[in-house]
Amino acid sequence: MKRLMFLALAALLCLGVGLVILCGGGGDDDDDRGDDDDTGDDDDTGDLTWQDPPSNDGMTWDEAKTYCAYLSFDGHDDWRLPTISELRSLIRGCDATGTGGACNGTDDCLSWTDCRNDPCFGCDFLEGPGSGGAYWPDGMSGAISWYWSSSPVADEDYYAWTVSFIFGSVSTSLLANIAVHARCVR
Repeated sequence: MKRLMFLALAALLCLGVGLVILCGGGGDDDDDRGDDDDTGDDDDTGDLTWQDPPSNDGMTWDEAKTYCAYLSFDGHDDWRLPTISELRSLIRGCDATGTGGACNGTDDCLSWTDCRNDPCFGCDFLEGPGSGGAYWPDGMSGAISWYWSSSPVADEDYYAWTVSFIFGSVSTSLLANIAVHARCVR
């Protein structure tokens, strides 16, 4: 229960204050749309290629889908927002929520009521193997924050599935939340 309260507090702080560590503030405001002169390397995870670095700014779910659909980055223009199972494939250092973990939120289980279980709460605050304690692969960059998936919550009309790389947790967010980032995949 304490972790859930902390996650809610962190989300509110991201919306109202924009904390640098939690919300990825700072850096430039380039939105990476429509130009091929961006720098940064893709991080290959399985058969997927990930945008690295991801979006600098938080955005709503619809904005994230549009951002990825129109992204021209690293010589490619076939980017999209990942599904929740794809996004979970980036989680490192938190066995409960990584691919094959005990968290039930996957492409095959998208109901909040039936699929969000205790293991989805993730692990300890910023104890992952990534830079700054992020729960993603070492060497990957970006705001250590919440990231959108393209997967809507089956039993909640105004929510989509998200991953917090702060805790390695799998949760949901209100579609209008402007503090969630996008990391596109192809």
